[in-house]
Amino acid sequence: MTFSRALRGTVAASAALFIGVLPLNIPVALADSAAVPVLRAPGQADRPMGLPHAPNARDIGGYPVTGGGKLKFGQVFRADALDTLDAGEQAKLEALKITGAIDFRSPTEVAAAPDKLPASIPRIELPVYDPANDFYIMISQIIGSGPEKQQETLGNGKAAEIMRTYYRWFITNPTARGQFSTALRSIATAPGPILFHCTAGKDRTGLMTAIIMEALGVAKGQIYQDFLESNDNLAAENEALLSALEARGLIKDRALLIPIVGVQRDYLDSSFDQIKQSYGSFEKFLSEGLGIDAATLDALKTKLVSKR
Repeated sequence: MTFSRALRGTVAASAALFIGVLPLNIPVALADSAAVPVLRAPGQADRPMGLPHAPNARDIGGYPVTGGGKLKFGQVFRADALDTLDAGEQAKLEALKITGAIDFRSPTEVAAAPDKLPASIPRIELPVYDPANDFYIMISQIIGSGPEKQQETLGNGKAAEIMRTYYRWFITNPTARGQFSTALRSIATAPGPILFHCTAGKDRTGLMTAIIMEALGVAKGQIYQDFLESNDNLAAENEALLSALEARGLIKDRALLIPIVGVQRDYLDSSFDQIKQSYGSFEKFLSEGLGIDAATLDALKTKLVSKR
C-alpha cells in the first residue's frame, strides 16, 4: 500500500506519513488564512506562522542564547509540508520575504505531495532519507501489514526504538550529515529569511532546528521545549489520522502508532548521544561531522543572533 499527501488539508499534516490513496475525506475546520495577521510582535506567542494548512510552521526566533541576546525573529522558519497552501498562505510567505524553502523530504514524499510555494520562493532539494530503506515507505508498509504484524513490529516499545534508531542514523549517515551541513550553510549565506521543512515538520526538521539552536547557544531545556512543541501543533491532526485508520480497520491499537506520529524527548537524546559517541563533543560534530568552519558559524551568528 502506498501512502502520500493526497489527504493533506483535510485530515492532517502528519497524515502524510501514512495516508494517500485512501479516500478518507475527513474534513477538519481550518481558519481563514487571510484573516491571520502576517506581521507579529516579537514574542513567544507569535512564533506560529498562521498557516492553517501547515500547523507546525513556526518562527524559531526569540530564544535567549548564551552570552546575552536572543535568536532573531523573521530569519529562520521551520515547517511541515507545504503542499496544500492556499493563496492567502502563499501571500504570507511572500510578506515574510522568505528567499528559499529547504525541503528535506524524500523523492517519494515530494512526488506524492509537491510544495505549493509562491513563484518568488525557490525550493531547495536536500532529501534526508535512506534509498535502501526509506523511513516513510517502511512505516507505510507496516500500516498496510495489518494489526497482527503491527503488534509484532511496533509493540513492546519497538516503535519508540525505531524512532531512536532513526535519530541516530541522522548522525551516523554521511549523506544525511551532508544534507544538514548544506542546509546550515544555506541558512548562513542566504540573502534573506529562509524556511526548512519535511513532511510532519517534527523529525528531520526538528533535528535541524536543534542543531542550529545548539550551535548558537540556546539552553538545552529550550531546545527540547521547541522540539516537543510539535506534539501540541499536530495533536488534532494526529487524532484525526488515528481515528480514520481505526475506522478503516487498518489499526486496532492506536497506541502502537503514537510514538511514530509524535516526538519524545529520548528521540532527540539519541541524536545528541550519538554526537557525543561519534565525535566527543558538539563542537567537533559541527567541524568534523558537518564540516562547518569558524567563518560559517560566525555568519550564522551574525544573521540569527540579536545582541538585545
